[in-house]
Amino acid sequence: MAAEKTSKKANTPRFSKEQLISSERFAKDSDLLEALLGDGLYLVSEVEKKIRDYKKGKVE
Repeated sequence: MAAEKTSKKANTPRFSKEQLISSERFAKDSDLLEALLGDGLYLVSEVEKKIRDYKKGKVE
C-alpha cells in the first residue's frame, strides 16, 4: 500500500511558475503567484494552499 501512495505522488503533475501564471485557473492570481513562487515545480494543491495562506495573512 505504501508503494501505491508513492507511485501516485510520482505521477502527480507538477508545473513551473510560468505555466501556473499563464494558466486560466490562476489568471486572477497571476501577480500574487509572481511574488509567492520561486524557481521550481509545484503541485496545483501546493499553489492553492500558498494562495489561501497568503490571503489569510499566513505568509512564512
